[in-house]
Amino acid sequence: MIISGSAPSGALMVGRLARGIVGETRRVVHVFGMDTVEAGGELVRTRCGETLSRTDVEWLTPGTGMPCERCLGLAGSDRTSSLPVRPQRELGV
Repeated sequence: MIISGSAPSGALMVGRLARGIVGETRRVVHVFGMDTVEAGGELVRTRCGETLSRTDVEWLTPGTGMPCERCLGLAGSDRTSSLPVRPQRELGV
C-alpha cells in the first residue's frame, strides 16, 4: 500500500468503474498517475483521457482485470493521451 505523499515520482495506480455503475464490458482497468489521484478532487483522470468520479472507482492490484488498451499504451509515458479526447458517455448499466 502506498501512503499518500510517500509515492515515488511517476508512480501509477490502476482501477476500474465499480460493479453496478456500468455494464461489465465497460469495466476495463484504467491507469492513473498518482498525482491525479492525490489531487483530492472529486474527479480523477485516466491516462487515456477519461474522467471518472473518484467515488465510482474500484482501486485494484496491478495485473487484475482487463486493461484499457489506450491507458496501457500510455502507461510508460509522462503525459496523458495524445489521442483524440474520448467522448464522455453517460454512466449507466
